[in-house]
Amino acid sequence: MIKTDAFNAVLLALTVGAAALGGGVSSGRGTPNIGRAPELTSSVKAEKLKNGTFALRDATGTLIPLKHYTRIASGTLIADRVLADLCEPDRIVAFTKYGAESSHDAHRFKGKAALAGRAPIESVLALRPDLLIVNNLVDPGYVARLREQHIPVFDLGHMRGLDTLIPNIQAIGLLIGAPERANAYAATLRRRMRGITQEAQPKQARPSAMYLAIYADHLYGGAGRTSYHDVLEYAGFVDAAARAGLEGWPELTSERVLALDPDVLLTKHGMGAVLCRHAGLSSLRPCTGEGRLVELPGVMLDDPGPIMLDAAEALHDAYWQGKAK
Repeated sequence: MIKTDAFNAVLLALTVGAAALGGGVSSGRGTPNIGRAPELTSSVKAEKLKNGTFALRDATGTLIPLKHYTRIASGTLIADRVLADLCEPDRIVAFTKYGAESSHDAHRFKGKAALAGRAPIESVLALRPDLLIVNNLVDPGYVARLREQHIPVFDLGHMRGLDTLIPNIQAIGLLIGAPERANAYAATLRRRMRGITQEAQPKQARPSAMYLAIYADHLYGGAGRTSYHDVLEYAGFVDAAARAGLEGWPELTSERVLALDPDVLLTKHGMGAVLCRHAGLSSLRPCTGEGRLVELPGVMLDDPGPIMLDAAEALHDAYWQGKAK
């Protein structure tokens, strides 16, 4: 079966059973499956086959035919947003249930089927998709069963921030037959992300910051090679966790967080006070008022897709505009 919401599949499993690993169609960020190809190559190109047709290789190395797909289903938050932005609506048959209910762009997914996090094979087949786009949280056995039913399944690989999002966008552009549109979209996204950085202070004057969340009294960070890291860095900060050599979504102790000593703490709406009440964190500078505590909507922070631009802009405005006053 396909695992659920990437990062939340680790975190929410501590508090609600619905986020347990091993479910149906995935909906976003996730813990890496080290037994599988980690991500798409940075250079996404169509390959010409011996019969003269073209195909695109996914993160697992599987070749997916390039043709005019007319019943496309999204099984990941990345594809939800990118398809909504780039593809003709009448060619899309489904978005993820998580995206349709919880995404910052949920209003854009109305009127389409919603694939649940633990969608049974039969639910997918009932949609009669001619292409399903997922990420690396998919169980290979689940994919194999769909392919036995002649449904092409394209695996985007790991969600590792902007460096993997750009190839993801390019791949989706090729799959929907709109590579130029996708390339322009990706270039605009990268340029606007860099533009936020240019509006912040010079790099040598950047404060340190880190993303932190708490679930069932467990602390989790978002470090190097994640969208959390990109949101921090492009908003004009130095990621304290990445600077210390951390990657991914590590579980942290309060002692480790204090040692990282960030100037700015980024978390979700309503979570700041809970973090500052956590044993050992009351003396953290953002909790004492010596630093800054910034809260943003969870649906914005937890989406590893193009909405990281909105998150970086919101963080930039919350901190840097406040400094200018």
